[in-house]
Amino acid sequence: MSKKEETKHKVGQLSEAVIKEYKAKHGDKLRVLELPKDDDYEEHLEVLAVVPNRSVVGQFQRYKNQDPKKAQEILVKQCVLTSKEEILADDGLYYAAISALAELIPIREGKSRRL
Repeated sequence: MSKKEETKHKVGQLSEAVIKEYKAKHGDKLRVLELPKDDDYEEHLEVLAVVPNRSVVGQFQRYKNQDPKKAQEILVKQCVLTSKEEILADDGLYYAAISALAELIPIREGKSRRL
């Protein structure tokens, strides 16, 4: 176990009841994100989020080049389920959430072959 893992503790851990409630609504699309609350990565905030669907990804891609702030807000507001106001109020949490949510976008790489 690394030193960072030893000192890391979670603030705002999710209760089993909350997880169960959202799991019933969103099924296997539900994810837990651990967002660092400080620059030393000592405290983390656990939040629930859903994997972005086609509609959300489409809205995100529509604005990502012309209005990146709006594109980022779409991801956070549409996908984060818990502690949304806290994330929107804190720049560090906000950018950590955007990064984590961007990784959830389901992208598979297709292959082509000659006939």
